[in-house]
Amino acid sequence: MTIGRMPACALLLAAVMSCCGWSAEAQTAAAVARGRELAERACGGCHAVNGGSGTVVQGTDVPSFGAIAGRPNQTAERLKAFIMTPHRPMPGIPLTLAEVEDIVAYLQSLK
Repeated sequence: MTIGRMPACALLLAAVMSCCGWSAEAQTAAAVARGRELAERACGGCHAVNGGSGTVVQGTDVPSFGAIAGRPNQTAERLKAFIMTPHRPMPGIPLTLAEVEDIVAYLQSLK
């Protein structure tokens, strides 16, 4: 693809998305909903999902999702890297990249 054709492709994609009813907001809302469901199911045993304070696991303070989202300089990239990097006491939870991105979208929505 040449540089001159890239804007035309972007316009075509935007037209298809608007024609089909897809929007960035709808996709973001869906990602946030999926992320919340995943967080409740996979992470809710240790992290407070619906507000409240975190817990203590193996002597380590486990922050709530609200506290994680509210950290200064918290970015989606940092969240992804942290979730995907094994660390104690957080158990290794097999998540796909799409699931990690949905959880990150949920965490970002808590800011």
